[in-house]
Amino acid sequence: MSQAFRQSYDYIVVGAGSAGCVLAARLSEDTDATVLLLEAGGRDDHPDVKDPRKWPTLFYGAMDWGWKTAPLRHCNNRVDHVPRGKMLGGCHSHNANAWVRGHPEDFNSWAYAGCAGWDWANVLRLYKKIEDWHGPTCDLRGTGGPMYVAPPVDPNPVAVAFVESGAAVGLPIVEDNNGPSMLGTSFFNMTVKDGQRRSVVQAYLEPAMGRDNLTVLTAAHTRRVTLEGDRCTGVEFRHDGGVHTVRADREVILAGGVIGSPRALMLSGIGPAEHLRSLGIDVAVDLPGVGQNLQDHALLAGINYACKGKLPEVRNNGAESTMWWKSDDRLISPDIQPVIIEFPFASPEIADRLPHEDCYAIAPSIVRPASRGSVTLVSSDPDDDPVIDVNFMACDADVRSMLAAVELCREMGASEAFNELRGEEVTPGPLSRSEMVEFIRMSATTYFHPTSTCAMGLGERAVVSPDLCVYGVRSLRVADASIMPNVTSGNTNAPSVMIGEMAAERILGVDGARG
Repeated sequence: MSQAFRQSYDYIVVGAGSAGCVLAARLSEDTDATVLLLEAGGRDDHPDVKDPRKWPTLFYGAMDWGWKTAPLRHCNNRVDHVPRGKMLGGCHSHNANAWVRGHPEDFNSWAYAGCAGWDWANVLRLYKKIEDWHGPTCDLRGTGGPMYVAPPVDPNPVAVAFVESGAAVGLPIVEDNNGPSMLGTSFFNMTVKDGQRRSVVQAYLEPAMGRDNLTVLTAAHTRRVTLEGDRCTGVEFRHDGGVHTVRADREVILAGGVIGSPRALMLSGIGPAEHLRSLGIDVAVDLPGVGQNLQDHALLAGINYACKGKLPEVRNNGAESTMWWKSDDRLISPDIQPVIIEFPFASPEIADRLPHEDCYAIAPSIVRPASRGSVTLVSSDPDDDPVIDVNFMACDADVRSMLAAVELCREMGASEAFNELRGEEVTPGPLSRSEMVEFIRMSATTYFHPTSTCAMGLGERAVVSPDLCVYGVRSLRVADASIMPNVTSGNTNAPSVMIGEMAAERILGVDGARG
């Protein structure tokens, strides 16, 4: 990894997260092209990064951006943390290592809305290219790809009980939730090998870092892109105490994530004109959708149970099993995805109700939220934190779905599958409907899956085209979870890696990218 850089490159990739590492690796396969990868954070070699059980410890400090939400207007004006990885690997060095592709209808809906080539059949082709699957044989899975994926090894009794609790209440047990069906209880697929985190850094970036045409620059904080007329010409960034500008002879690709990418666009004068003018930013392109359409899966922290005796030690990632189901059987695809947590899990407002550390939690969630939020600027200063309005529970539909998820999870938690583990249900306990709604508003938090602030599409609120080109600007693309028109129905890391692969194909003109 070099900390020296030249004045121009063919491609500049901003952000070394799940999509950015893929892009840097794929674009540098072209030995005639020079590639610069800019990352605001540092390396991913901290011991707590390597240990997949330690992800909750990474949400504060130097390896996290430290962002907070705006007051949650529909959740009693609470302020929540917005965990985002700030190191090589981004959130894939920072998350719980779950590998979930999403439901086929997620992608078919994107294609139906005009995003050609983003249908399930085509993204499945990319997932199979990405994966090195070490689980039950299935023609939907890929082997030999860069990304090691496997079921958990020797899962925790709490996680086993959660899977079995589905059968106890009449739900299917699913062998592989990235296989033919997601509906039912299952163990997560994980990017964990020999007890160690395997992220895009090990899968993509490290094998590419020996190439002479790839420069990886850490501690490089992108401020804005540079423009000449309607063409993006490079990136301005802060590094080693100075502000630098590097030129891109072919393209700039923003892969800074759901917060970083819209922020960089708006600081460059690309975004909602009225908002930019109010901050004294000259408008280069009026794109009303930049920073809008923020979506995140709301996770409830949580239904906590006192454990009989000593809580079993956390294994693998500490959240080894999950479930997809429908809050209404008329839905075409699942809208709830609870997860087992092998340790106490409660919002700060609820945590004092937990009697001791020997608690485990079932965390209900909604994965097709109706509520929408936004990312906006407070000033033209690139060092000022943006306003992140996640807007949880703004829509009654989300409250209804979460109530259904809570009811189902409490039924599962009370089933015979947990008899050897379960003591008292500490939270929420028996509540009326109105009291349960209040509990939801006091406990809703992030599932760590924010998306869609630079949404792909064809309408006036779209930010990027199906080829991920920013409307109104030549030689500029966005490639990360922010381009999702709607959030996928599950953990968003795997789709972000897929977006990186799709972007590389679109940039390089690979025939498969046409679908």
